[in-house]
Amino acid sequence: MFFSSQKTQHYLACQYEKRNIKDSNGKSFENCYSFIYYLEHGKKYYTLADQSPQEIKPVLLFYGMIQLMKACILTVDPDYPESSSVLAHGLSTRKRKKRSYEFLQDEVKVQKTGLFNHFCEKMFHMKHIEGEKFLMDHLLKLLPELGPLYKQMDGSVHHIKMNKENQQIYTLSNEAADLLHMSDERFMEYINHSLHPKLSIQHTITPSEHYLIKLNPDLAPYHCFPLSYHLEEETYYFPIDREILQLPPLNELMVHYVILYNLSMLSRYDTEWWSELFHTYSSVELPFINQFLNITAQKIPYLFGQWLHAKNIP
Repeated sequence: MFFSSQKTQHYLACQYEKRNIKDSNGKSFENCYSFIYYLEHGKKYYTLADQSPQEIKPVLLFYGMIQLMKACILTVDPDYPESSSVLAHGLSTRKRKKRSYEFLQDEVKVQKTGLFNHFCEKMFHMKHIEGEKFLMDHLLKLLPELGPLYKQMDGSVHHIKMNKENQQIYTLSNEAADLLHMSDERFMEYINHSLHPKLSIQHTITPSEHYLIKLNPDLAPYHCFPLSYHLEEETYYFPIDREILQLPPLNELMVHYVILYNLSMLSRYDTEWWSELFHTYSSVELPFINQFLNITAQKIPYLFGQWLHAKNIP
């Protein structure tokens, strides 16, 4: 739909008008083709990644994601990029890897300026994440599609599936409270305070006791922390890992960006370690990396599509 300049210009003008941005028609005319080219460029990266060897996919997927991010930012920030400070990636990682380097235990740090901070602030009104450090293992555990692999590799379980009754009502086993070592009352209090007004919960006594959870229709699959959306199963998962619950409220778009940034850096600048990973099969991390690359190639275009189409397209 967006590969029509007339439709795209009208769409952008509507987004700017809703934000009371001056000269919405002029701005939408100026940004129309940039928006289309960002999407087109991103699409080419993802198409090429689908045809490429696994070793170079992180670079293609990371830059494909960046193009889609820029298109989405342009719908809320007509002056993007206003300065060169927002063009940097906005993240950093260790420059020199130790001999005993383990990807799952690696950290990425958020910088003061750059695309990541600009994206978080403009699209999701998230500030004050400068200096935050994210462990790769924690971020990967946020993705429900990786749940079966974690269970196979080390027997750990990090989420419980929520069963979908309809578009708004889900059920969650009361085992979730037990696994988090919370009383029924404490668990319900935690949910209602943590996620309000996105989500409400009540305890339903049935032969198979469960919590009845009602999701706000505005709850998006890309912005539902601490819940996680499973793309293929079209339902949400609830975390039963306290380490996940203690993370800043990242949404999944941010999680994929941080992981892809780190993987693309390894692919480009730590070629020896990266090549050995794929050819010696000596690391337990390769299955996680391969699975993540398969997931992000499908999920990120879907999530960005959901964000664009949720903007009340006229």
